[in-house]
Amino acid sequence: MLVNVNLKWKESAVSHFMTELIDYAGLFPPASLPLSKAILNYHSYIHESDSWMLGPFVIPASRLVNLEPFKAKFNDPFPLRLSVILTKSGDLEADLEAIQCFLETYQTAGTIEAIEVPVFLEVDREFLERLEKQMENDLVYCEVTGTNDQFLKNLDTIQTMNQKSSKRFGVKLRLGGTTAKLFPSARQTAFMIHECQKRGLALKFTAGLHHPIRQYREEVETFMHGFVNVFTASILAYCRSVNMETIQTILLDENPANFSFTKDTLSWREFTVSSSEINDARSFFAISYGSCSFDEPREELGGLNIFHGEETR
Repeated sequence: MLVNVNLKWKESAVSHFMTELIDYAGLFPPASLPLSKAILNYHSYIHESDSWMLGPFVIPASRLVNLEPFKAKFNDPFPLRLSVILTKSGDLEADLEAIQCFLETYQTAGTIEAIEVPVFLEVDREFLERLEKQMENDLVYCEVTGTNDQFLKNLDTIQTMNQKSSKRFGVKLRLGGTTAKLFPSARQTAFMIHECQKRGLALKFTAGLHHPIRQYREEVETFMHGFVNVFTASILAYCRSVNMETIQTILLDENPANFSFTKDTLSWREFTVSSSEINDARSFFAISYGSCSFDEPREELGGLNIFHGEETR
């Protein structure tokens, strides 16, 4: 559905920008689809030409048991890839049992690629240490919130875990929801991205990123962050160490013309990064974002006039 992009750009800037960018979270608001519908959507997406943009299916650990009836739809070449959100009660043993049951049921038809720890005002280091010892997954995202001081304390805890662990602990940032109060300001978001970059913590974003460019939306009565804004800002933070003010300015930019892809580069105003630099930033820092829609982001991105050069259609 990227109608303005030649998908033969195998190593292009937009390819590296969009590869496995969107984790499908159809179970969650505002879509809130039944599991059967969300799974059928994911099954359809992995067989489409845009499947290279698709990441794992996001599901709470408590619902893993309900996946058994859908096993026949997946196989080794086209597995059900999951990112599993642990229960907020912290019942790790029950979550581990559900995960093990899923893996035994699906075998090569299913994988668990990441674990997501639900939000706590204070990251529980003891819980993360238990998680490190008992779970095989190498990538764990901790959702963090709270005041700036609480946020920084949580980041320091996660950074300490990374220094002593063979696993990779990252940060999950919530950028929206169903009401205006759930959307952090551009300044707050810039602060969070900047502080994560300083500590070398991988980032996953969630909620509120249906649209590529920042815009005001009547349904939530506020401005929604654009995923092109957020990932461009994050990539420049990683590759160019831009300051917090520049990150904020990128997040606030409502003009698509200020963002530009060529075959080999991504630019925002005077800043430019290469295709290989985008790939590095996506691999180690700005990993993905969860969205309850896979259609809306790629349709809107494909409609933008931000792709330039002879390779565009």
